[in-house]
Amino acid sequence: MNIRRNLAVVGALLFMGTATLSAQCTSWEEIANKGEAEDAHVVYRPYLKGKTEADVQALAEEDFNLAFTNWEKAYTLAPAADGNRPTHYIDGIIIYKAMTAKTTDTEKKTEYAKTIMGLYDEYLECYPDDRKLILGRKAFDMFYSYGYGFSVGTLEALQLAIDEAGNESEYILLDPIGQVLVYLYENEKVDKATVRDLYVKAKEAAEHNIENDHPYKDYYVSGLANMEAKIAEIATEVFDCDYFKGDLLPKFETAKEDWESVNYIWQKLIAQGCTEDDPDLAELKTVYETLGFERRMQDPCFAGSVYQKDGKYDEALASYQECIDASEDDEVRAQILFSMASILTWQKGRYGEANAKAREAASLKGNWGKPYMLMGDIISKRATSCDDWNRRLAAIAAIDKYSYARSIDPDVASDAGTRIGRLSAALPGREDGFMRKVSEGQSVTVSCIGETVKVRFRD
Repeated sequence: MNIRRNLAVVGALLFMGTATLSAQCTSWEEIANKGEAEDAHVVYRPYLKGKTEADVQALAEEDFNLAFTNWEKAYTLAPAADGNRPTHYIDGIIIYKAMTAKTTDTEKKTEYAKTIMGLYDEYLECYPDDRKLILGRKAFDMFYSYGYGFSVGTLEALQLAIDEAGNESEYILLDPIGQVLVYLYENEKVDKATVRDLYVKAKEAAEHNIENDHPYKDYYVSGLANMEAKIAEIATEVFDCDYFKGDLLPKFETAKEDWESVNYIWQKLIAQGCTEDDPDLAELKTVYETLGFERRMQDPCFAGSVYQKDGKYDEALASYQECIDASEDDEVRAQILFSMASILTWQKGRYGEANAKAREAASLKGNWGKPYMLMGDIISKRATSCDDWNRRLAAIAAIDKYSYARSIDPDVASDAGTRIGRLSAALPGREDGFMRKVSEGQSVTVSCIGETVKVRFRD
């Protein structure tokens, strides 16, 4: 019987009862022409014994053909060899892998892949004691075979292999599992539950072998790392808070003093839907806030804001100055200068310095009304020391600042309008201007506040 014909009927034969299945598991001990099967076996075995598919691929064409012809004969007569060893199935798989590597014809590669899967299926039926191992090998080969690859069929084979072998699963399955799950999930072929289920089972198997110092421990470590790196591409979509707690909180236990690790773990858990009041996160939250505060206090910009909030204004001004000296970011510098100007205005009463800081802040950030609002407030503060006439002129200067702020920044428009309305009644009267020989539109210097204004009257 030709091998392709033999394998083509395997699927049908598996459903035809014990007698038929027995025929597929025939050994040379059960056939009349035992010697013919043994002779063919003896001829081809030296070419396959202890060899890899690369070794077989490298055989001279004459030797390869001799090996293949005799293997095919031995397999056809006695698929199960002597009934104690799956030699013919294993050797057939190696031969067809070599043939796959030797051709560039994708149709042939696909045909050979189907033949290999058929040999695996016969092996599984005839030598069920090897099931845990062979299901994994079959799934692995499916992943790297034409016609299978990133298919649902390959995923099902990987699932079956993991379910069957459990902690005995080989490390070779880890990387394919990660790649197939991500590909199929992104192409909407599997759901989140499927991804979670297989990933968790594979991870548990890997961790078991790592923790128990399996002889191939390093390969399990590498395989697990590859699988996790791939799954990370979809992890935020697939896994929930409980999963990430189980994954990250044990890492927190060994990294409580490492700010970078603690910050990552906290941010990741919150991003995955965990709540800050989750009792499982209580210790993490405390450490995060403590380390975070200590870390951020090393940043003069942050330290300045803390000192300002706590009413330690001299310390705040000193830290803010350090921040400005160290920063090259105009946005940052503008915000810090404004904070300094606010302290100098409201807490320290140093209006000249405050005004200079506010002007500098405005120069670093366009269309920002807050510095001009503060300049108007500074003018109002300084005007209290002016006489009545100059105080009224100062109202013009303050209104000019508020009006400009409103014209460039809608965020301050409402506050600016309120202050303009409040000061409008404080403008000088026309009669007062006449008595001082000051006409409307005339530029006048208001010495007590250091500003020049164009006069306008309230009436």
